Amino acid sequence: MRGATWGWRTVQGLYVAVVAVLAVLGAVTGTSLPYLLAVAVTLPFGIAALVLVYGGYALLKGVGGLWASTTNADGDDAAWLSAGSATLNVVLLIAAALANVLLLEYLRRRSPRTARR
Repeated sequence: MRGATWGWRTVQGLYVAVVAVLAVLGAVTGTSLPYLLAVAVTLPFGIAALVLVYGGYALLKGVGGLWASTTNADGDDAAWLSAGSATLNVVLLIAAALANVLLLEYLRRRSPRTARR
């Protein structure tokens, strides 16, 4: 019977993979819906990730703007800023998913029900 069920590690890995796919989809398409779905799926740490996304963008633009232009002639973000921001978004959302996995594992180990096993 145990072979027929998914292991806890498999479920955790699939969870992180789903968040990674949503984050990469948001980065590739440049739309906010996949990012918002990834943030919703990664709650409670998704809130911290969302704050860090906005703070990280400002930091990238501020520090990177010291050496390179942050905009193109048409007013859009420079390619380096768009790529850096998208990469930061993906990394932060995956980190939020991993933090959720660690939190759930910690809570699972502290539970009196699972401590008896």
